[in-house]
Amino acid sequence: IFFRVVFCNQMPDTHQIVRLLLFLLCHITWAHAQASLRPAVTIDVDKTTGAYTVNLDGVPWYQSPRTHRVCVAGTQAPLTLQGTLPAAGSDKFGAWAGVMASFVSSGTPQAVVAYTFKHYPAQPSLAVASAEFPKGLDTRGCGRNDQLSTQFPAFDTSAAQAALLHTLSWRGTALSLTKSAKGLHALGANGLDCGPVVSTEPNTGTTLVWSTLDAHKIVPQQTSGTVYAMGLSAAIPVLPRGYNYSVMFAAAPGGTTAGVYAWGALIREYHGTVRLPSVTLTHVGYYTDDGAYYYVWDNYGLPPRPWPAEKGLVLVKEALQAMGVPVAYMQLDDWWYEGPFYIGNVKAVVEWRASRSPKLFPSGLQAFADRLNLPLQLYTPFWSDKYMTPYNMTESTVFKGTKLVTPADSYRFFADLYDLGNRMTNGRFSTYEIDFLLSNFAGSASMTEHVGAADQWYAGMAHAARERNITIQYCLPSATDMLVSLAHPAVVQARASSDYVATENNVAELGGSSLLMGATAIAPSKDTLWTRSPQPPTSSDFVKQGYDTQPHVQLDAVLATLSLGPVGISDGLNQTDAGLIRQAFRCARDGTLLRPSRPLSLVDGVFANRSATGAAADVRSTHAAVPSARGPGPGRVHSHYVVAWRTTA
Repeated sequence: IFFRVVFCNQMPDTHQIVRLLLFLLCHITWAHAQASLRPAVTIDVDKTTGAYTVNLDGVPWYQSPRTHRVCVAGTQAPLTLQGTLPAAGSDKFGAWAGVMASFVSSGTPQAVVAYTFKHYPAQPSLAVASAEFPKGLDTRGCGRNDQLSTQFPAFDTSAAQAALLHTLSWRGTALSLTKSAKGLHALGANGLDCGPVVSTEPNTGTTLVWSTLDAHKIVPQQTSGTVYAMGLSAAIPVLPRGYNYSVMFAAAPGGTTAGVYAWGALIREYHGTVRLPSVTLTHVGYYTDDGAYYYVWDNYGLPPRPWPAEKGLVLVKEALQAMGVPVAYMQLDDWWYEGPFYIGNVKAVVEWRASRSPKLFPSGLQAFADRLNLPLQLYTPFWSDKYMTPYNMTESTVFKGTKLVTPADSYRFFADLYDLGNRMTNGRFSTYEIDFLLSNFAGSASMTEHVGAADQWYAGMAHAARERNITIQYCLPSATDMLVSLAHPAVVQARASSDYVATENNVAELGGSSLLMGATAIAPSKDTLWTRSPQPPTSSDFVKQGYDTQPHVQLDAVLATLSLGPVGISDGLNQTDAGLIRQAFRCARDGTLLRPSRPLSLVDGVFANRSATGAAADVRSTHAAVPSARGPGPGRVHSHYVVAWRTTA
């Protein structure tokens, strides 16, 4: 086992380094020793009340309330247990056996609900809980899209071990909050953006992860009083006959990270997850996002650039090649197309064609693409009300004056968009970046017009891309977007933190979000980075005007390289520190990147400390498993990498 340690802030003394290495070595040794002791997950059902208990190795961890509820035609109705029966079957996980509990509601119309709890003899560390509606359900008037019409599964946050376990989950745009808390009640899970829930027994490291198995975009979470619940979005008006959704529970030894990756392996197996190859993940590129040196071309009061974007970006590429930094693609952000500024420098799309402004692309995007001769990553945020299209679109309730294509027209809309991108670039359109994904979803009423609408919208975008060999970056997504992407090979990366212009948050948010993204085989994008600081003054949006400094360019380079996501530099012309960025190259001739075996993410001790005390120290790790040349057989050497940041008070 080899360790490589990077400290960012100030260099600690020798004793601190030795303590950190001993801690990591003990942690890794302990995790390997625990690896074969996989706990069994069982779910028991009370035959009198229908209450259910989730157990690990026979020990109750979570218990449901004794009463169950569902919303029927705008009214919350209690459910009465009719009986329980043994059940058996098979699914993508294999053969299962379990129990089904049947409930009915009082009043008219009457709801009939069946909860089925499945155990898999071949995989005892896995259980699945399903809710089915044999006669359908009228859920009109039950609430907003972030509220619940059903409450399954639901847990009493004061029962069993619920108040004692260390919990973890992800929420916010770009998974900006990785929330750690002691007790399920303190996790505060509420809304459409909540991801898998991770519970760890602090003394043993045994970990339980639960998440949706399907219907990922329409099952929000809610914590109210002493009850935590998942359930169908209350904005969906009708559940059809026989409709069902499922939640999976996966347990593993070895701590939080091991548990999340064990869950990830299972859910990826269920969905048959594969990802398309993408030059954005294998080679260094050049970015023009918020925080990049050449993000702003209208300059916010700075002297004008000496050339338009179509000339300046070609000069940047040629200069980088001369330095021995052969960028293999270029990203064009929210400034390149036609439309009015909507948020800061973000344009709402009126026409998805290159702006012919004298400062941007007076010769058109096609001429620029020919001169640049690189694959392009092209961007959209939201579409202006003035955008002309033959397809049906829904007005946004989040971004007033903008709209989003409806689920029914998603495939045809995005197919036409991708074809336009290819025509505009003479076939060099390789990656599509869709921004504000969480907010666009939350603001579109058409996403909840029926139970399959959200899946239809995401599938249309992804299937059209796969047919054209175009990969997708989800930008400013939610944790549930990582789950929905499991079925879509074209989705290969997602933004894992705020824009680079928000320098501290850009780094801080990446460590937690990368854990979930790594487990779901999505490459975390740190956004862009500078390699040298200071540089001549530039501007990035209205937030930073005339700035010349990024505070930790070496750290930025390390984090991007070890993220498995894009390494997209964005220095000014002739400002790149080639010596720094070339350390990320596996092959100096073509800019192929060195990569670890999984994305760098926060170590378990950080989550434990934050759950117990709220401590903010930031230590991250990853490893690279490479073939060993020593001795016979397919042995592998594990090289462990540790990055410590903000370790001082």
